[in-house]
Amino acid sequence: MTDVHKITSLDATWKPGDVVLDAKGDIRVRSDHPQWVWDYPNEGSTLDALGGTLIPSGGLEEQDVTRPLILLVREGRAVSGVAITE
Repeated sequence: MTDVHKITSLDATWKPGDVVLDAKGDIRVRSDHPQWVWDYPNEGSTLDALGGTLIPSGGLEEQDVTRPLILLVREGRAVSGVAITE
């Protein structure tokens, strides 16, 4: 794997709480809402008060997030240099 994990497809395996950088330079966070599958980042942490992944409620549809996406954070931790299985 290279240092940057780029995902271009719409049907990639995303996990709620994944933080990505889109092609326009916007940060987006994967939600668990069935329609509004992406959301805007909050101003706080990627983890909740109990140490679990912070999952937003959703605010953007799949097509609103411009590909390719670069995965930055998964399960509350930076993924640079970590192998991601899809």
